[in-house]
Amino acid sequence: MDIRQIRYALAVARERSFTGAAQRLHISQSSVSEQVALLEDEIGFRLFRRTGRGVETTEQGRSFLAEADRVAQDFYGLSDTARRLTGASFETFTLGMGSGMAGLVVPRGLSHFADIFPNVQLRIITAPTRSIYDQLHTERLDVGIAIELPPDELPAGLIASPIGKSEMVLICHPDHALVQDQDPVDLALLIEEPLITNELTIGYGQIVTTMFSDIGAQPNIRAVADNIDTLREMVSTGLGVAIIPRSSIDIIGSPASVVVREIKPRRQIGFCIVRRRQAMSRNRETYFAFLSEALTQND
Repeated sequence: MDIRQIRYALAVARERSFTGAAQRLHISQSSVSEQVALLEDEIGFRLFRRTGRGVETTEQGRSFLAEADRVAQDFYGLSDTARRLTGASFETFTLGMGSGMAGLVVPRGLSHFADIFPNVQLRIITAPTRSIYDQLHTERLDVGIAIELPPDELPAGLIASPIGKSEMVLICHPDHALVQDQDPVDLALLIEEPLITNELTIGYGQIVTTMFSDIGAQPNIRAVADNIDTLREMVSTGLGVAIIPRSSIDIIGSPASVVVREIKPRRQIGFCIVRRRQAMSRNRETYFAFLSEALTQND
C-alpha cells in the first residue's frame, strides 16, 4: 500500500468515476484501475461497485476511505511537522498573484488573515500569470491568484475557481487628445495608437489583443511590460497608451500622471484562485478555504 494508491482511490470516490478520476489526475484510466485493484487486493475488500449511474463506494470502502483521507492529509502535512521540529517559529503559506491584483486581493482576502492565523507567515509573490502557473506546478506556491482562463486552457494538474471581475479601462497621458473629455473612448480609435501591454499569450495582454480581434483589428503594440507599475510609468511619460483592469488602479486611485477613461465596447476581465489538484496539508487546506471564501463572498 502506498500514498499513490490512496490518492487514486480518493479521486475515484470524489469523482464517482474511474474516467473522471483519471482526468482529474491527468493519467490514464488503466493506471487508476490497476492501482485501485492492487489496493483492494491488499486490504481484502472492494472499495467500489459499478452501477448504472457510475461508481459507488461500498460500505467498507466509505469507512476505509474516510480514514485514508485523514492519513493523506497527515502525510501532506509532514513538511509542516519538519518545520516545527527544526525550530521554525512560523509556518509559511505562499500566495502568488499577478501584477495589479493587490486592489482585489488585499482588502478582500488578506486584511484579516493575520488576525485569524497569527502563527502563519503569509508570503506574497508578484509574478506574471505564466510564472504563477509554473510555480504552482513546482510547489513553490501554495495558491495563486490569476487571470481567469477558459477551462480547456488551464494548465493540467491545476483547478481554478472564479473570485471576481474588473472592467478594462484605458490609461493615457493627461495631454492625450483622446481623453480631453469624460466620454468613453471607442476602441476603434486606438488601432493606430502605440500600445503598451502585458503578457501577450496569457493574462492582460491576451485579453487586450482579443478585444482588438473582436473588432477585426490588430493592436499597434509598442512595448510589453511584465508588471502594471512599469506599464503605468511608461504611459505617464507619453510612450503610449495602455488598457488595464480598473482594479489595478482603484487601490491607489488614479495617479495625476495618467488619465483613466472607460472603453467602448466594454470588456470585463475575470480573476480566479488557483491551486494544485492534489491535496495539501490539513493546515494549508484550511488557509486555502479561508482565502477562497473571503475572496468570493463580496463578489
